[in-house]
Amino acid sequence: MRTGTDTMRYSFIILFTFAVLALAATVAHAALSKEESRPLTIEGAADSIGRATVTGPRFHGPEVFAGIEDYHNPRLKRLRDEYGLDKVVAGETNEFRRILKLRNWVHSRWHIDNDQNFNGDAFAILEKAKKGEGFNCSHSLAVQHAVMLSMGYIARDMGVDTNHEDYGRSIHHGVNEVWSNDYAKWVLLDAKYDTHFERNGIPLSALDVHEAVRADGGKDVVKVQGLDRRPAGPDPKDAPENSKRSYWWLSYYLRPSPFTEPHWSGSSRLLVFDSDAFRNTTWYRGGRDGQIVKHWAYAANAFIPTRDRHQIEWTPGVPDLRIRQTAANELDVQLRSATPNFKTYLTRTNGSSWQPLSGDQFRWSLRPGENRLEVRTQNAAGVLGPIVTAEVEFKR
Repeated sequence: MRTGTDTMRYSFIILFTFAVLALAATVAHAALSKEESRPLTIEGAADSIGRATVTGPRFHGPEVFAGIEDYHNPRLKRLRDEYGLDKVVAGETNEFRRILKLRNWVHSRWHIDNDQNFNGDAFAILEKAKKGEGFNCSHSLAVQHAVMLSMGYIARDMGVDTNHEDYGRSIHHGVNEVWSNDYAKWVLLDAKYDTHFERNGIPLSALDVHEAVRADGGKDVVKVQGLDRRPAGPDPKDAPENSKRSYWWLSYYLRPSPFTEPHWSGSSRLLVFDSDAFRNTTWYRGGRDGQIVKHWAYAANAFIPTRDRHQIEWTPGVPDLRIRQTAANELDVQLRSATPNFKTYLTRTNGSSWQPLSGDQFRWSLRPGENRLEVRTQNAAGVLGPIVTAEVEFKR
Protein backbone atom coordinates (compact mmCIF):
# COMPACT_ATOMS: atom_id res chain seq x y z
CA MET A 1 0.00 0.00 0.00
CA ARG A 2 1.34 3.41 -0.96
CA THR A 3 0.78 6.55 1.05
CA GLY A 4 2.08 10.08 1.27
CA THR A 5 0.50 11.03 4.58
CA ASP A 6 2.53 11.48 7.73
CA THR A 7 -0.04 9.65 9.80
CA MET A 8 0.16 6.44 7.80
CA ARG A 9 3.92 6.76 7.48
CA TYR A 10 4.33 6.97 11.24
CA SER A 11 1.94 4.08 11.85
CA PHE A 12 4.02 1.97 9.50
CA ILE A 13 7.25 2.95 11.22
CA ILE A 14 5.78 1.87 14.54
CA LEU A 15 5.59 -1.66 13.16
CA PHE A 16 9.37 -1.78 13.62
CA THR A 17 8.83 -1.99 17.35
CA PHE A 18 7.25 -5.41 16.97
CA ALA A 19 10.48 -6.78 15.49
CA VAL A 20 12.45 -9.27 17.51
CA LEU A 21 15.14 -10.21 15.01
CA ALA A 22 17.29 -8.52 12.41
CA LEU A 23 19.48 -10.02 9.75
CA ALA A 24 22.70 -8.44 8.54
CA ALA A 25 22.46 -7.76 4.83
CA THR A 26 26.21 -8.06 4.49
CA VAL A 27 26.27 -11.84 5.01
CA ALA A 28 28.24 -13.87 2.51
CA HIS A 29 26.11 -14.95 -0.43
CA ALA A 30 25.20 -18.65 -0.41
CA ALA A 31 23.13 -19.11 -3.55
CA LEU A 32 21.04 -22.22 -3.97
CA SER A 33 21.57 -24.29 -7.08
CA LYS A 34 19.91 -27.46 -8.27
CA GLU A 35 23.19 -28.43 -9.96
CA GLU A 36 25.58 -27.82 -7.07
CA SER A 37 27.81 -30.91 -6.81
CA ARG A 38 29.88 -31.57 -3.70
CA PRO A 39 31.58 -34.50 -1.89
CA LEU A 40 29.23 -36.94 -0.19
CA THR A 41 30.24 -37.95 3.31
CA ILE A 42 29.76 -41.66 4.04
CA GLU A 43 30.34 -42.62 7.63
CA GLY A 44 32.57 -45.68 8.03
CA ALA A 45 33.31 -45.86 4.30
CA ALA A 46 35.57 -48.78 3.36
CA ASP A 47 38.16 -48.84 0.58
CA SER A 48 35.49 -50.34 -1.67
CA ILE A 49 33.79 -46.94 -1.81
CA GLY A 50 35.32 -44.80 -4.54
CA ARG A 51 34.02 -41.46 -5.76
CA ALA A 52 30.99 -40.24 -3.79
CA THR A 53 29.17 -37.01 -4.60
CA VAL A 54 25.82 -35.38 -3.94
CA THR A 55 24.09 -32.95 -6.32
CA GLY A 56 21.17 -30.65 -5.65
CA PRO A 57 20.19 -27.87 -3.25
CA ARG A 58 21.52 -28.01 0.29
CA PHE A 59 19.23 -28.58 3.24
CA HIS A 60 18.80 -25.66 5.64
CA GLY A 61 16.21 -25.98 8.36
CA PRO A 62 14.02 -23.09 9.56
CA GLU A 63 15.32 -21.50 12.76
CA VAL A 64 13.16 -18.37 12.72
CA PHE A 65 10.09 -19.09 10.62
CA ALA A 66 7.64 -21.20 12.57
CA GLY A 67 5.92 -22.97 9.67
CA ILE A 68 2.75 -22.57 7.62
CA GLU A 69 -0.96 -23.25 7.89
CA ASP A 70 -2.08 -26.89 8.06
CA TYR A 71 -2.99 -27.99 4.52
CA HIS A 72 -5.93 -29.90 5.98
CA ASN A 73 -7.42 -26.75 7.47
CA PRO A 74 -11.00 -26.82 6.08
CA ARG A 75 -10.75 -23.11 5.22
CA LEU A 76 -8.05 -23.94 2.67
CA LYS A 77 -10.22 -26.60 1.03
CA ARG A 78 -13.13 -24.17 1.04
CA LEU A 79 -10.98 -21.58 -0.77
CA ARG A 80 -9.89 -24.13 -3.41
CA ASP A 81 -13.43 -25.34 -4.00
CA GLU A 82 -15.37 -22.08 -3.73
CA TYR A 83 -13.11 -20.23 -6.17
CA GLY A 84 -12.24 -23.13 -8.48
CA LEU A 85 -8.51 -22.82 -8.00
CA ASP A 86 -7.83 -26.28 -9.40
CA LYS A 87 -9.33 -25.07 -12.69
CA VAL A 88 -6.98 -22.06 -12.69
CA VAL A 89 -3.97 -24.39 -13.10
CA ALA A 90 -5.69 -27.31 -14.84
CA GLY A 91 -3.48 -28.90 -17.49
CA GLU A 92 -0.38 -26.93 -16.49
CA THR A 93 2.48 -29.33 -15.69
CA ASN A 94 5.23 -26.76 -15.09
CA GLU A 95 5.20 -25.83 -11.42
CA PHE A 96 6.46 -22.27 -11.79
CA ARG A 97 3.84 -21.50 -14.45
CA ARG A 98 1.20 -22.92 -12.10
CA ILE A 99 2.41 -20.48 -9.46
CA LEU A 100 2.33 -17.59 -11.95
CA LYS A 101 -1.21 -18.52 -12.99
CA LEU A 102 -2.30 -18.37 -9.37
CA ARG A 103 -0.61 -14.98 -8.96
CA ASN A 104 -2.31 -13.71 -12.10
CA TRP A 105 -5.68 -14.94 -10.81
CA VAL A 106 -5.23 -12.90 -7.61
CA HIS A 107 -4.08 -9.88 -9.61
CA SER A 108 -7.20 -10.01 -11.79
CA ARG A 109 -9.74 -10.08 -8.95
CA TRP A 110 -10.00 -6.28 -8.46
CA HIS A 111 -8.79 -2.88 -9.58
CA ILE A 112 -6.13 -1.05 -7.55
CA ASP A 113 -7.40 1.25 -4.81
CA ASN A 114 -4.53 2.52 -2.67
CA ASP A 115 -6.91 4.22 -0.25
CA GLN A 116 -8.83 1.06 0.62
CA ASN A 117 -8.48 0.34 4.36
CA PHE A 118 -10.69 -2.74 4.71
CA ASN A 119 -9.22 -5.24 7.18
CA GLY A 120 -11.05 -8.52 6.44
CA ASP A 121 -9.53 -11.93 5.72
CA ALA A 122 -9.04 -13.49 2.28
CA PHE A 123 -12.67 -14.61 1.99
CA ALA A 124 -14.01 -11.19 2.95
CA ILE A 125 -11.68 -9.44 0.49
CA LEU A 126 -12.72 -11.71 -2.37
CA GLU A 127 -16.41 -11.24 -1.56
CA LYS A 128 -16.09 -7.45 -1.58
CA ALA A 129 -14.13 -7.68 -4.84
CA LYS A 130 -17.14 -9.38 -6.44
CA LYS A 131 -19.08 -6.16 -5.71
CA GLY A 132 -16.55 -4.02 -7.56
CA GLU A 133 -14.40 -2.91 -4.61
CA GLY A 134 -10.75 -2.12 -5.28
CA PHE A 135 -7.85 -3.09 -3.02
CA ASN A 136 -4.18 -2.42 -2.40
CA CYS A 137 -1.00 -4.43 -1.83
CA SER A 138 -1.89 -5.46 1.72
CA HIS A 139 -4.98 -7.22 0.38
CA SER A 140 -3.07 -8.70 -2.56
CA LEU A 141 -0.46 -10.28 -0.33
CA ALA A 142 -3.11 -11.67 2.05
CA VAL A 143 -5.12 -13.30 -0.72
CA GLN A 144 -2.07 -14.52 -2.64
CA HIS A 145 -0.71 -16.10 0.55
CA ALA A 146 -3.99 -17.92 1.16
CA VAL A 147 -4.29 -19.06 -2.47
CA MET A 148 -0.74 -20.42 -2.61
CA LEU A 149 -1.15 -22.31 0.66
CA SER A 150 -4.46 -23.78 -0.44
CA MET A 151 -2.72 -25.25 -3.49
CA GLY A 152 0.13 -26.74 -1.48
CA TYR A 153 2.80 -24.08 -2.02
CA ILE A 154 4.79 -22.44 0.75
CA ALA A 155 4.37 -18.68 1.00
CA ARG A 156 5.26 -15.88 3.39
CA ASP A 157 4.39 -12.20 3.71
CA MET A 158 6.77 -9.27 3.41
CA GLY A 159 6.83 -5.52 3.81
CA VAL A 160 9.39 -3.61 1.72
CA ASP A 161 10.33 0.03 1.35
CA THR A 162 12.40 2.45 -0.66
CA ASN A 163 15.41 4.37 0.57
CA HIS A 164 13.57 7.24 2.25
CA GLU A 165 16.09 9.72 0.88
CA ASP A 166 14.93 8.89 -2.67
CA TYR A 167 11.52 10.42 -2.03
CA GLY A 168 11.84 12.10 1.35
CA ARG A 169 9.32 9.72 2.86
CA SER A 170 8.33 6.09 3.23
CA ILE A 171 6.72 4.40 0.22
CA HIS A 172 6.11 0.97 1.62
CA HIS A 173 4.71 -2.04 -0.20
CA GLY A 174 3.42 -5.54 0.58
CA VAL A 175 4.48 -8.64 -1.38
CA ASN A 176 4.93 -12.38 -0.93
CA GLU A 177 7.71 -14.86 -1.39
CA VAL A 178 6.85 -18.38 -2.57
CA TRP A 179 9.16 -21.39 -2.50
CA SER A 180 9.81 -22.61 -6.06
CA ASN A 181 10.76 -26.27 -6.34
CA ASP A 182 11.63 -25.77 -10.02
CA TYR A 183 14.34 -23.27 -9.09
CA ALA A 184 15.00 -24.58 -5.55
CA LYS A 185 14.80 -21.08 -4.14
CA TRP A 186 12.47 -18.47 -2.72
CA VAL A 187 10.91 -16.26 -5.39
CA LEU A 188 9.45 -12.80 -4.84
CA LEU A 189 5.90 -12.41 -6.25
CA ASP A 190 4.01 -9.12 -6.42
CA ALA A 191 0.31 -9.91 -6.92
CA LYS A 192 -0.73 -6.26 -6.96
CA TYR A 193 1.16 -5.67 -10.21
CA ASP A 194 1.50 -9.31 -11.42
CA THR A 195 5.29 -8.90 -11.49
CA HIS A 196 8.54 -10.36 -10.21
CA PHE A 197 12.26 -9.79 -10.84
CA GLU A 198 14.76 -11.93 -12.73
CA ARG A 199 18.46 -12.05 -13.44
CA ASN A 200 19.55 -13.98 -16.53
CA GLY A 201 16.14 -15.62 -16.66
CA ILE A 202 16.22 -16.83 -13.04
CA PRO A 203 13.50 -15.49 -10.70
CA LEU A 204 14.90 -13.64 -7.70
CA SER A 205 14.11 -13.61 -4.02
CA ALA A 206 13.51 -10.35 -2.18
CA LEU A 207 16.96 -10.68 -0.63
CA ASP A 208 18.49 -11.13 -4.10
CA VAL A 209 16.87 -7.89 -5.27
CA HIS A 210 17.80 -6.09 -2.07
CA GLU A 211 21.46 -7.02 -2.43
CA ALA A 212 21.56 -6.13 -6.12
CA VAL A 213 20.00 -2.72 -5.52
CA ARG A 214 22.36 -2.02 -2.62
CA ALA A 215 25.37 -3.09 -4.70
CA ASP A 216 24.89 -1.25 -8.00
CA GLY A 217 21.25 -0.19 -8.25
CA GLY A 218 20.27 -3.60 -9.63
CA LYS A 219 21.73 -3.01 -13.10
CA ASP A 220 21.28 -6.64 -14.19
CA VAL A 221 17.87 -7.11 -12.53
CA VAL A 222 14.87 -7.11 -14.86
CA LYS A 223 11.25 -6.69 -13.78
CA VAL A 224 8.96 -9.07 -15.66
CA GLN A 225 5.19 -9.25 -15.78
CA GLY A 226 2.43 -11.76 -16.44
CA LEU A 227 2.43 -15.42 -17.42
CA ASP A 228 4.81 -14.87 -20.34
CA ARG A 229 7.33 -13.07 -18.09
CA ARG A 230 7.63 -10.17 -20.52
CA PRO A 231 9.83 -7.19 -19.56
CA ALA A 232 7.62 -4.80 -17.64
CA GLY A 233 9.10 -1.63 -19.11
CA PRO A 234 10.03 1.57 -17.24
CA ASP A 235 8.85 1.96 -13.67
CA PRO A 236 5.66 4.01 -13.55
CA LYS A 237 6.23 7.40 -11.96
CA ASP A 238 2.96 7.17 -10.05
CA ALA A 239 3.86 3.77 -8.53
CA PRO A 240 7.45 3.92 -7.23
CA GLU A 241 6.76 0.89 -5.03
CA ASN A 242 6.57 -1.22 -8.21
CA SER A 243 10.32 -0.88 -8.65
CA LYS A 244 13.43 -2.81 -7.68
CA ARG A 245 14.43 0.20 -5.61
CA SER A 246 11.45 -0.54 -3.40
CA TYR A 247 13.58 -3.36 -1.92
CA TRP A 248 16.04 -1.04 -0.23
CA TRP A 249 14.94 -2.62 3.02
CA LEU A 250 12.99 -5.80 3.79
CA SER A 251 10.70 -6.95 6.57
CA TYR A 252 9.62 -10.59 6.84
CA TYR A 253 6.44 -11.31 8.78
CA LEU A 254 6.95 -14.30 11.06
CA ARG A 255 3.22 -15.00 11.47
CA PRO A 256 2.74 -18.42 9.82
CA SER A 257 -1.07 -18.82 9.82
CA PRO A 258 -3.02 -16.30 7.71
CA PHE A 259 -6.42 -17.80 8.53
CA THR A 260 -6.08 -18.14 12.29
CA GLU A 261 -4.00 -14.96 12.63
CA PRO A 262 -5.35 -12.38 10.14
CA HIS A 263 -2.87 -10.24 8.24
CA TRP A 264 -3.64 -7.13 10.28
CA SER A 265 -3.31 -8.80 13.71
CA GLY A 266 0.36 -7.79 14.04
CA SER A 267 3.30 -10.11 14.59
CA SER A 268 7.05 -10.29 14.92
CA ARG A 269 9.23 -9.17 12.04
CA LEU A 270 12.61 -10.24 10.79
CA LEU A 271 14.23 -7.10 9.40
CA VAL A 272 17.12 -6.75 7.01
CA PHE A 273 18.71 -3.46 7.97
CA ASP A 274 22.40 -3.69 8.80
CA SER A 275 24.87 -2.86 6.02
CA ASP A 276 27.53 -0.30 5.19
CA ALA A 277 25.04 1.46 2.92
CA PHE A 278 22.52 1.56 5.72
CA ARG A 279 24.92 2.94 8.27
CA ASN A 280 25.71 5.79 5.89
CA THR A 281 22.06 6.56 5.11
CA THR A 282 19.59 8.58 7.11
CA TRP A 283 16.72 6.21 7.76
CA TYR A 284 13.52 6.80 9.67
CA ARG A 285 13.24 4.53 12.67
CA GLY A 286 10.88 4.06 15.60
CA GLY A 287 12.21 5.58 18.81
CA ARG A 288 11.41 5.76 22.51
CA ASP A 289 8.03 7.05 23.68
CA GLY A 290 6.65 7.14 20.15
CA GLN A 291 9.24 9.68 18.97
CA ILE A 292 10.53 9.39 15.41
CA VAL A 293 14.29 9.22 15.13
CA LYS A 294 16.51 9.46 12.08
CA HIS A 295 19.48 7.31 12.90
CA TRP A 296 19.67 3.54 12.94
CA ALA A 297 21.90 3.31 16.05
CA TYR A 298 19.17 4.79 18.24
CA ALA A 299 16.94 1.77 17.66
CA ALA A 300 19.66 -0.85 17.19
CA ASN A 301 19.20 -2.29 20.68
CA ALA A 302 15.65 -3.28 19.80
CA PHE A 303 16.92 -6.04 17.54
CA ILE A 304 18.90 -9.27 17.91
CA PRO A 305 21.46 -9.32 15.10
CA THR A 306 22.41 -12.43 13.17
CA ARG A 307 24.63 -13.00 10.17
CA ASP A 308 23.18 -16.36 9.12
CA ARG A 309 21.55 -15.85 5.74
CA HIS A 310 19.84 -19.22 5.95
CA GLN A 311 17.63 -18.00 8.76
CA ILE A 312 15.80 -16.39 5.85
CA GLU A 313 16.61 -18.72 2.98
CA TRP A 314 15.78 -22.05 4.58
CA THR A 315 14.94 -24.79 2.10
CA PRO A 316 11.48 -26.33 2.46
CA GLY A 317 11.06 -29.69 0.74
CA VAL A 318 14.80 -30.28 0.28
CA PRO A 319 15.91 -33.69 1.62
CA ASP A 320 19.12 -34.16 3.56
CA LEU A 321 20.94 -37.50 3.24
CA ARG A 322 22.97 -38.99 6.07
CA ILE A 323 24.72 -42.15 4.93
CA ARG A 324 26.88 -44.80 6.58
CA GLN A 325 28.28 -48.08 5.31
CA THR A 326 26.83 -51.09 7.14
CA ALA A 327 28.06 -53.97 4.95
CA ALA A 328 30.43 -54.54 2.05
CA ASN A 329 27.85 -53.50 -0.53
CA GLU A 330 25.20 -51.81 1.63
CA LEU A 331 24.68 -48.26 2.79
CA ASP A 332 22.23 -47.12 5.44
CA VAL A 333 20.48 -43.93 4.29
CA GLN A 334 18.77 -41.68 6.86
CA LEU A 335 16.62 -38.83 5.51
CA ARG A 336 15.38 -35.60 7.01
CA SER A 337 13.76 -32.45 5.64
CA ALA A 338 11.81 -29.36 6.65
CA THR A 339 8.72 -30.04 4.56
CA PRO A 340 5.51 -28.36 5.74
CA ASN A 341 2.55 -30.76 5.47
CA PHE A 342 4.96 -33.60 4.71
CA LYS A 343 3.50 -36.78 3.20
CA THR A 344 6.37 -39.02 2.10
CA TYR A 345 9.84 -39.34 0.64
CA LEU A 346 10.15 -40.67 -2.91
CA THR A 347 13.29 -42.54 -3.98
CA ARG A 348 14.63 -44.19 -7.09
CA THR A 349 17.90 -45.96 -7.82
CA ASN A 350 19.80 -46.19 -11.10
CA GLY A 351 16.98 -44.70 -13.15
CA SER A 352 14.22 -47.00 -11.91
CA SER A 353 10.69 -45.74 -11.17
CA TRP A 354 9.96 -43.52 -8.18
CA GLN A 355 8.83 -45.36 -5.04
CA PRO A 356 7.30 -43.94 -1.85
CA LEU A 357 9.36 -44.67 1.24
CA SER A 358 7.78 -46.04 4.39
CA GLY A 359 9.51 -43.99 7.05
CA ASP A 360 12.74 -42.03 6.72
CA GLN A 361 15.41 -44.75 6.52
CA PHE A 362 16.36 -47.51 4.09
CA ARG A 363 19.19 -49.76 2.92
CA TRP A 364 20.86 -48.93 -0.39
CA SER A 365 22.34 -52.04 -2.05
CA LEU A 366 25.29 -51.19 -4.27
CA ARG A 367 26.24 -52.85 -7.53
CA PRO A 368 29.79 -52.82 -8.96
CA GLY A 369 30.56 -49.53 -10.69
CA GLU A 370 28.46 -46.38 -10.56
CA ASN A 371 25.36 -46.20 -8.36
CA ARG A 372 22.80 -43.42 -8.41
CA LEU A 373 20.20 -42.59 -5.77
CA GLU A 374 17.62 -39.82 -6.22
CA VAL A 375 15.45 -38.54 -3.36
CA ARG A 376 12.67 -35.96 -3.20
CA THR A 377 9.80 -35.07 -0.90
CA GLN A 378 6.06 -34.97 -1.53
CA ASN A 379 3.63 -32.97 0.58
CA ALA A 380 -0.02 -33.58 1.38
CA ALA A 381 -1.10 -31.58 -1.70
CA GLY A 382 1.02 -33.75 -3.98
CA VAL A 383 3.60 -31.02 -4.59
CA LEU A 384 7.03 -32.51 -5.27
CA GLY A 385 10.21 -31.05 -3.82
CA PRO A 386 13.57 -30.63 -5.59
CA ILE A 387 15.59 -33.73 -6.40
CA VAL A 388 18.79 -34.46 -4.47
CA THR A 389 21.05 -37.03 -6.12
CA ALA A 390 23.78 -39.17 -4.55
CA GLU A 391 26.31 -40.97 -6.78
CA VAL A 392 28.63 -43.61 -5.37
CA GLU A 393 31.31 -45.69 -7.09
CA PHE A 394 31.51 -49.20 -5.63
CA LYS A 395 34.59 -51.35 -6.19
CA ARG A 396 34.08 -55.04 -5.46
